[in-house]
This record gives sequence, structure tokens and C-alpha cells, in this order.
Amino acid sequence: MSGCSLGFLSQVERNLVSPTVSSLKKIADALDVNMMYFFDDPHSNQKIVVRRNERNKMVNPKSKVTYELLRPQFSETELEALYMYLQPGAFSGKESHSHNGEEFVIVLKGQLEISVENENFILEKGDSALYKSNHPHSWNNPSEEVTEVLWINHPPTF
Repeated sequence: MSGCSLGFLSQVERNLVSPTVSSLKKIADALDVNMMYFFDDPHSNQKIVVRRNERNKMVNPKSKVTYELLRPQFSETELEALYMYLQPGAFSGKESHSHNGEEFVIVLKGQLEISVENENFILEKGDSALYKSNHPHSWNNPSEEVTEVLWINHPPTF
């Protein structure tokens, strides 16, 4: 169902490994939940405004990414906005992935390399990209500095 091996799932359950975003997305899809299901209380109050110091954060040490959720968690919106801090060498996973929807990204600081259908693009501060998520895609931070991006997904991933 998730495409992940039983051994890998067992290691995740026992907190021996941290799954990549791609693996976590596969697990969430198999369970028919969004990825934030694994991280917080779904009974929190609905909000409209998310203050900077109140953003839900998720750190993935394996992929070297810190995610800050810019929409109220568990909201019923069709869009998901993420502020992401990508450490040098950060990546979306070892392989390209695809799923339903669309993605938009704008680089706020640093450099981002994206690959969509095996075509590579280097984005610098102020550059943006928009693509259908059903095309195989991946990304990484090729620079020696932290990259900051605003990433918008439809439908929400987290």
C-alpha cells in the first residue's frame, strides 16, 4: 500500500530511522491522512491567522529540512503554504516522486535546484517555479548556505 518495506516501517515505528518527506507522504497516503496527522493534536482550535512564533514546525534531520506550516493546522483550506529552511545538502528524497496536485515555490534566500520530468533548474533569490505534481519531481539545496523558500501545495501535503 505505501510502497515501503515492512522492515523500514518497523524501524520508523521504533524511532530508529527518520523517514524522508517522500516516504512519510507514501505512508500518509496509504493511511488516507495528511502528514501532520503524525505530529500534532487534530482537535486544536481552528484559526485564521498564524503568528510567526506560533507556527507548527517539523524538523527532518535526515533530509536537513525545517518546515513551518503557514496555514492553520488541520484547516479545511485547499492550499498549503510552508516556509522551509533547507540546510546545505537538503533534499526531497533519493528518488523523484509524484502525486496529485500542483506546487509553487519561490526562493527567498539562497539557491534551490529542482528537477521536473528530468529537467533541472537552478533557482536563485526571487526566482519561482510552478508545476503539476503528477510529473516526477525532486529538489535539493546545492549551495553551502541555508536556503529559505515559500512552498505552496495544492492539495495540502501536511
